[in-house]
Amino acid sequence: MPLNLGNHTPIRFTPITFSQMEKIEFIRKKSRSTMYVYTFASLFVWQEHEGYEIYISDDAFLIRHGVRGEDVYLFPCGTETGKKQLIDTLLTKCSPVFSFVTDEDMLFLERVYSGRFRFTACRDDYPYLYDKDEQIALAGKEFKNLRHQVNLGRSMALSWSVEPLCDENVDRARIINRKWTEGRSGDDLADTAAAEKALCHFSQLQLWGALFKADDKDVAYAAGVFVIPEIFDVSFCKVLNRSCDCFIKRELYRFLPDEVKTVDSEEDMGLPGLRTHKLLRRPKELIRIWEGRAI
Repeated sequence: MPLNLGNHTPIRFTPITFSQMEKIEFIRKKSRSTMYVYTFASLFVWQEHEGYEIYISDDAFLIRHGVRGEDVYLFPCGTETGKKQLIDTLLTKCSPVFSFVTDEDMLFLERVYSGRFRFTACRDDYPYLYDKDEQIALAGKEFKNLRHQVNLGRSMALSWSVEPLCDENVDRARIINRKWTEGRSGDDLADTAAAEKALCHFSQLQLWGALFKADDKDVAYAAGVFVIPEIFDVSFCKVLNRSCDCFIKRELYRFLPDEVKTVDSEEDMGLPGLRTHKLLRRPKELIRIWEGRAI
């Protein structure tokens, strides 16, 4: 059933479509959100796996996070007035649970709804942020292990090359994506399905990416979105030889536009191997993420 806002406009959740892209991005940029999860590209390609549905008002939008439960939502994105109107409506109809709550969002809930939400840290959802220039330089003893991994990856081929990902070569990235999937299961399959959707709509989603060759063979690709001009989100990065992963990521940082200062590598989902790998690359920041549960 639709929920009714204070002005009696019903909240009707719908699938996320390209017709909503301009409005979603306008609201996100106006709110100065730098969380990759609110970018249209992320919402669009992950909607099946995450059970996303959307409601858009004049100055905010709300995402139902169906895979996590009937009354679970991403924290609203938009103006303070727009967010409050949506939260007020939810509180009259259910006991909402908000996922991907940042420290700033938590402070908003504590200020506006004092004592009405209980917060739990969600370590598996913490995005990893890397300083691009630091990841290129890899200077100092703290990066000794990472330099070793980069050099190991470089040694796997006599020659390396990189080219911009575009409509003319995106099918080669799709082939890498399918090869990477072979022998994998679970979350890996969901990730490659979302990546396939992203690559199929590469230009429409306004993605940016790179295609890597080793000894004239396609071996890796990366694709993502500029959250803001200074922050690039690596939505997908598939490397066929795991030993080359750190080297490929360093080459990706070198290939990014000059205006990019920070690379968002998203969360580790609690996967031990992925967490170890992301920590090895020494992030400059882990963004704390909370679950906010109405009480």
